[in-house]
Amino acid sequence: MSSTRFCSECGKPFETGHRFCTNCGATTSVEANALTTLTSDKTVLGSGQAQGFQPQVSVPVNNSAATASTIITPNANTPGAANTPGFTPVMPDTPIASSKTPGVSGASYSPVSTSGDQFYAHAADTDVIPPPPPPDSFISTPQEAPASPYYTSSPQVKGTVPAYAQAPKRSRGCLVASIVLLLVLVLGGVGGLYIIRLNNSTGSSQNGNSSSGQQNTPGTSGNTPTSVTTPGSNGNTPNTGGPATVPLNLKFTYSSVDITLVSVQQANSFPDDSSTPQGGVRVATMESNSTTSNANFLYSDVVRLVMPDGAIIAPSNEKSFEGPAAGISRDNWIDFAVTTQNIDLSKLILRFGSATQNQMNIPLVAGVDLSKYQSKTVTPNATFQYAGLNWTLASATESLSVNGQQAATGMVYVAVTLKAVNSSANNFSAYPGDFMRLQSGDSKSPPSDFTFPTSVASQSTGTGTVTFAIPQGGTSFTLLMLAQQSSPPINATSVTFQIQ
Repeated sequence: MSSTRFCSECGKPFETGHRFCTNCGATTSVEANALTTLTSDKTVLGSGQAQGFQPQVSVPVNNSAATASTIITPNANTPGAANTPGFTPVMPDTPIASSKTPGVSGASYSPVSTSGDQFYAHAADTDVIPPPPPPDSFISTPQEAPASPYYTSSPQVKGTVPAYAQAPKRSRGCLVASIVLLLVLVLGGVGGLYIIRLNNSTGSSQNGNSSSGQQNTPGTSGNTPTSVTTPGSNGNTPNTGGPATVPLNLKFTYSSVDITLVSVQQANSFPDDSSTPQGGVRVATMESNSTTSNANFLYSDVVRLVMPDGAIIAPSNEKSFEGPAAGISRDNWIDFAVTTQNIDLSKLILRFGSATQNQMNIPLVAGVDLSKYQSKTVTPNATFQYAGLNWTLASATESLSVNGQQAATGMVYVAVTLKAVNSSANNFSAYPGDFMRLQSGDSKSPPSDFTFPTSVASQSTGTGTVTFAIPQGGTSFTLLMLAQQSSPPINATSVTFQIQ
């Protein structure tokens, strides 16, 4: 009874009548590890002897013309050789019968023992039933089995590659993600380059505009105009090729503050003012308060920009939002949010004064006549006697403001300068509001303010001003000195003067 054979690949026992291992598919043929024979009778010595191997020579007798082959078998003394399944000891002097294993090509081996040292050879398989072909899903590329360290290799049977030996499938997700990321980086770089080039182009255009005759004024540097008017033009056609800032040099007085409109310009934006992101008009000014009183007004309350179509725009921002303090001179600017592009700046009007004040409409045109808003002074030097004193009306000034106050609507201020010499033995003492009036037409006005002293001592001189608010439009004025019921009584008197 033959002993059970085991698979050299997985170690499981072979089933009878199967050519391949039913567990791993390895061949059960002993010729897969067939031995070879030497071509001479000399003993082949090598490293195999040191490991318990002894090469032997066997020459076939059935076919003398056949080429001798070398069979290298384990020595009988080799540990485990006697227990190796499927091997039969062969003597070197025993002829090897020429036989073929059905269905297997290669050398044949004899199971007969010979004398001398023992050789081991695989028993030939005779009636082997071939296994059924593997399913198509298990068919793969033929693989070469690794060579045995003890036996020469022979052609291996093609079979299925185990799952662990198969090449891993590559996922296309990483490839797609890499392509998308690369596209994002490329597009982002192109977009960034375009923005940089666009900004550089815009900056160059602005620099070119600034260098083309731009005139910087306080608070107006670094702006890009969109519409300008050539100074002195008739105001009918805007000149987009003119200077960036249109000089004005218009002077007037508002609330006792001397104001000069230095320039006007329209720009898409102003770097020192974020209140006009869609564009605006800026009026640059110089301001001086030479009085002893602070200017008590806010520009947002008293300044308006009148557009060519009559629209009225309040300031959006100012460098200094209120009037200057006493004795202060400074530069300032007032911005208006104007989104209409390429307007004719010469048709704009800057209005100073609230709705209850005597307003001044200043056309933003260099050289415009503002004489009607200027103060007027005359020096009549008229003399008269009142209450035993010698009086002189030295001067009279008509203006729209006095002592930090703007005249009310339809009114003007007239300030008279008086000198009184008291040569009498009595002191003069009286309140100007009690004995002075200023008449213009049918209107008689009491003093609104005065600096004239309330008393003039004997043998002294008193000097000062008395201011009256009077309806606008008159040119002839009469200073009335009222009669007083005193002891002795004081008689009335008057003096007339003209302000053209």
